[in-house]
Amino acid sequence: MKISIYGTSSLGLLTRLVFAHVFGTLFAYLVYTRFTQLGDRYEQAGGLAEYLSYASREELTSTLFTFTVYHNLGLILPGFLAPMVLGVFIAIVTWLVFRDVYQHLSHKLFWTCNLFPHFLVWSGAASKEQLVILSGLVVLNFVAKRSFAKGNLNISLIFALLAMGVIFLIRPNYFVIYFVIFTTALFSPLLHKILSKHLSVGVWVLIFSLLTIGIVVYLSLTSAFFSEDVVKFMKRVQHSFHAYSSAGSNRYNIQWNDVYDFLYNSVWAIPQGLIGPTLIEGISKPVQFPAFIEGILFLTILSYLFFKLLQLSIKSRHLRLYILPYIYVSLAIVFVSYPYLMFNPGSALRYKQSMHPILILYPLLILAYYRANRLIMTNSKKDAR
Repeated sequence: MKISIYGTSSLGLLTRLVFAHVFGTLFAYLVYTRFTQLGDRYEQAGGLAEYLSYASREELTSTLFTFTVYHNLGLILPGFLAPMVLGVFIAIVTWLVFRDVYQHLSHKLFWTCNLFPHFLVWSGAASKEQLVILSGLVVLNFVAKRSFAKGNLNISLIFALLAMGVIFLIRPNYFVIYFVIFTTALFSPLLHKILSKHLSVGVWVLIFSLLTIGIVVYLSLTSAFFSEDVVKFMKRVQHSFHAYSSAGSNRYNIQWNDVYDFLYNSVWAIPQGLIGPTLIEGISKPVQFPAFIEGILFLTILSYLFFKLLQLSIKSRHLRLYILPYIYVSLAIVFVSYPYLMFNPGSALRYKQSMHPILILYPLLILAYYRANRLIMTNSKKDAR
């Protein structure tokens, strides 16, 4: 399904996206900071020293990289001008990703996905999330043009590789999802010849089931993964939140001792982590209630987009290659990463923004290209008559 729909870009779309992200930065620094701390203050040297005093060994490299980026930008653009400029780049890359298919989207859905308040805040603030969001969109731009639009490999591949490096450095768990869609797009011509014409939905499900069983059996037989490694990971994540006695939103009454607790808590913590605050937390702390409403909307749209993708994978043999591996890996990574969204609703609101391009905008992009292709094919049949 390679289509050519160039020349449909909208300067008005770009202008609105830039305005939205500039507003996001201004809101983050002039309003949001009055109610809560805005990240780790990477644009300030004092912020780095404070963060490094409690950062884990695994976080040191990504923290130093993020500080270096904002420190060097701050030499030219003081204050919040540096993250504002990066926010404008996010708007521009979003425009590049969607400009050719914007007319084939529900505009209400598109703007809802791009105007989530916390998405605008964290895509406009100096943070790891801002760098991951920008890098993720660069990867999506390459994936869209390579997978769905007519075009050969070009300089966008270099930018995509650099962006993949940034994501790996800052959020290696989310990197896995981007790696799947990147490699699928890069080798899509070959993969279509080998896989698309031969694999039904049932075969894909069988492959993923056997893969999951194989991984579980291998880890059970060859390592202490389920008896020791998972518990160590659980305790490390728990400590990273509970170490802050001043964090008033921390959740302490969670049973968190063994693998069974990991599996049991995933049932409620995954959807709740994608929402943020609970209803009770929103009522007891009114400042969190708008975030609760936003989280409900986020989870609803996420569920809708994944449902539409599953429907599309049944209809389109061609698109299964892009949809089913992506959904499988996304669910696996969210399952593994959910503890980071469980212990503090404020942190959940922040951390999930790194997943926004890959969990919200990528499904939206697939649906848009499918609708564009279907419309072009319909018009071609009419012209042929």
